[in-house]
Amino acid sequence: MPRKKISRALPPLPAKRHLDDAPCKTERLIEILRKVAVKNQRTQPRAFYSLREVAGSFHVTLSTASRAYRQLEQEGLLTRVRGSKTLLQGRQYDRHLAVRAFVGLPASLSSFVTVQAYRTFFIKIRRELRVRGFATAMVFFEKEEAHNAVLSERLKTYEVDTVIWFQPPREAAKTVPWLTDLGIRIVGVAHEDFPSIACRYYVRRDKGITDLLAQWKDRYGIDRVTLAQPQERRASTVDESLHSTLNDLGIRPSVAIFDGKQSERFVRRLQSMKTGGIIFSSSQLASQLCFRTPDTVADLLQARRVAFLNGPVSMPFAKVPDVAVDLVVVEWQRVAERIVDDLISQEAFRHGPVTIFEAEAKLRVALSEFAHSI
Repeated sequence: MPRKKISRALPPLPAKRHLDDAPCKTERLIEILRKVAVKNQRTQPRAFYSLREVAGSFHVTLSTASRAYRQLEQEGLLTRVRGSKTLLQGRQYDRHLAVRAFVGLPASLSSFVTVQAYRTFFIKIRRELRVRGFATAMVFFEKEEAHNAVLSERLKTYEVDTVIWFQPPREAAKTVPWLTDLGIRIVGVAHEDFPSIACRYYVRRDKGITDLLAQWKDRYGIDRVTLAQPQERRASTVDESLHSTLNDLGIRPSVAIFDGKQSERFVRRLQSMKTGGIIFSSSQLASQLCFRTPDTVADLLQARRVAFLNGPVSMPFAKVPDVAVDLVVVEWQRVAERIVDDLISQEAFRHGPVTIFEAEAKLRVALSEFAHSI
């Protein structure tokens, strides 16, 4: 069933032709717009009418409409952002704190639901943006929607000024030109996969992977590992770093391929293999197995040494086991704070060296302390 289109559009303005003859038309216009603003306020900020729309609807000059807007800005109902755009403040915001900009956050629905690291980024960045005075709009999309103008049209509906695109898929290369033509600035954040668009920020796991595997060999004498991988998967930055490190350390890998069927049988096979450790480099595969057969995965974690290179995994519909695992984790709060700092200073839009955030290894930590409950 198709999803209902999300819109922040306000109802049409009423035509008040008699304002031209009113002795105090500015005050009367302020009174009308104040009632319209209060009636249409929601929890979050939303785009308000432009000055030209108001002037045309009420048959007043732009200067009269501008005076009315200034009064409503002083009252904290409206705020101006980049590009001569006006926002209606949300109810939960400080009425005297101006919104800095309207930021769109496109997110893959399937990745948001299944992958904890992906979901955590959006939770942290959205909270940090809102705390620092930005209005935000989460825009969930399916893969096919980024192939055409559907996603860009939805972002246009929200009237965002800036888009922060985390882990942009291959399809983003088609969407970005449409957004750029609309005057929307793009800030790319590369993570896990090779980016399809120019990115200002990179979240890398190279150092964490190297530290984890070096400790496996030096401290625990592990010289043979099993890589759990899906049957169809494009090479990622994580895979590239993993294979390079294994080769440098002289650790011999074998590969267990999951064909998408018989999840429990696959996990049982991993548990019975003769290997020093099992490595999940695909966040999608790890999440898929935890969703389909959480109890069997819990048994695997109890019996074998397992590393998740894309951070902790969640287990929907099951309690996260209190077992020790090895993780490569990202400090997502630090990532969010730096990106928002750069938005405020405009550093995020300047050409220059990219900013890299390095993940770190956590060995023998309780999965229950890192995994989210769903």
